[in-house]
Amino acid sequence: MGDRHLTQQELAEYLNVSLRFVEVRVQSREWPFTQHPESRLVRFSPADVALIEAAGRKPALNGPLAGLAVAA
Repeated sequence: MGDRHLTQQELAEYLNVSLRFVEVRVQSREWPFTQHPESRLVRFSPADVALIEAAGRKPALNGPLAGLAVAA
């Protein structure tokens, strides 16, 4: 990925999720992003992407996969 900032479409492809999934997280401000004030373009810095990926790594607390999270 390097030092370049990703668009919403590029982030969706990188995370293997839909563009709509990314758009909803941006609209609700669940994920960090950078927005140019004049053009309103949304971009994700490498630091933003790292935070998004880290937030997705949560252990299962209950259910059939909970035991696997502890063993890992």
